[in-house]
Amino acid sequence: MTARSEKFILFYIGDEQYALPVLIGNQFIEFENMTLIPKISQKIKGLIYHNGNIVTIIDTKELLNIKILQKNKQLMCLTFEADGYYYGLLVDQGGETLAVNKTFNDRHKKVFSKYFRTKDKKKVYILDIDDILSQINIYD
Repeated sequence: MTARSEKFILFYIGDEQYALPVLIGNQFIEFENMTLIPKISQKIKGLIYHNGNIVTIIDTKELLNIKILQKNKQLMCLTFEADGYYYGLLVDQGGETLAVNKTFNDRHKKVFSKYFRTKDKKKVYILDIDDILSQINIYD
């Protein structure tokens, strides 16, 4: 019996590689203008309008508690849809789509604990949609 593979879209935050499960409508988009929302969680950067949808932009560095001093020169996000709402994860660079046969759990992490290993044995943590949504609260 062959193992069932899962598909992921890879992206970079700084030099670190992360993955998001492939969903219908996933795409990397670049944008310039974003509407800021006052008095909201720092994990939410703002809103953009794309392909007829309002997309909530999530600050992935804030979500993952990554302290990187460099600022993105251009804004790029990886979009996904959940429960009829559209979201975009801010990323530094897009990557490829990859099929993975085996994933693991890091027992030392409470969220974003699922990962797989690349051919060169590096861990690539998977940003599970449910974990992402549990970490942001639009109605703070």
